[in-house]
Amino acid sequence: MARPAFSSSVERVVAVVAHPDDAELLCYGTLRKAREAGAVVSVVVVTHGANGVSITDADAGRQLSEDEREKEVTAAWSDTGIDVVFLHLTDGGLVADLHLISLLEAELKRLQCTLLITHSPRAANDHKDHLAVATAAANAATRVPTCHTVLHGEPHAPRSGFSPTVLVDVTDVVDDKVRALDAHHSQGGRWYLSSEYTRHRAAQAGWCLRPAATAIGRAFEAFETTLLTLTFAPSREDARP
Repeated sequence: MARPAFSSSVERVVAVVAHPDDAELLCYGTLRKAREAGAVVSVVVVTHGANGVSITDADAGRQLSEDEREKEVTAAWSDTGIDVVFLHLTDGGLVADLHLISLLEAELKRLQCTLLITHSPRAANDHKDHLAVATAAANAATRVPTCHTVLHGEPHAPRSGFSPTVLVDVTDVVDDKVRALDAHHSQGGRWYLSSEYTRHRAAQAGWCLRPAATAIGRAFEAFETTLLTLTFAPSREDARP
């Protein structure tokens, strides 16, 4: 029978994202569920995000520090058992060049990634840093022999053309996801970090793909995939001495 995700041998799930707060937006619930199921889970944040200036009423337009945004990420993942790695590149100018691809390949190999989660490479109107990381991470994963599956998370860019085929049930951690996004104080006021948007997005893909489950209150994170590997373990009846 097919081996369910995160069962049997230990999975090593790695989310590679462009900015602080991206992993929380794309896949917070999925990473939490993977960790609870016994996977080793890591978040790789490529840039320091300091160019994402504050828009809060108190200090709108203030230039942020690298340390400030790193502390927000650390707080968001506190007490989850999920490791966070910071690569400290400059946000706003990422390119999927040899340097970025090689850097991500080294991280995926070091972490022995089996399941990669990153941005969607197809959302043409998304942040260019997201597109660069999506392209570079997927390229790097082709040379990581342990990596059997690549998932691309839902962008918050409107009219992106995102078309999910994979859902992860995150019903019991949606409230935690809201709290994790709230940890990004410097970004307060951005619509895509709001509780309303988070809860709406947790339902919308379900209404399209699993309406019966959504109708009874289930919530999901949605993904496209460019690589999905199924492995089959022998049943107990077929086991040989």
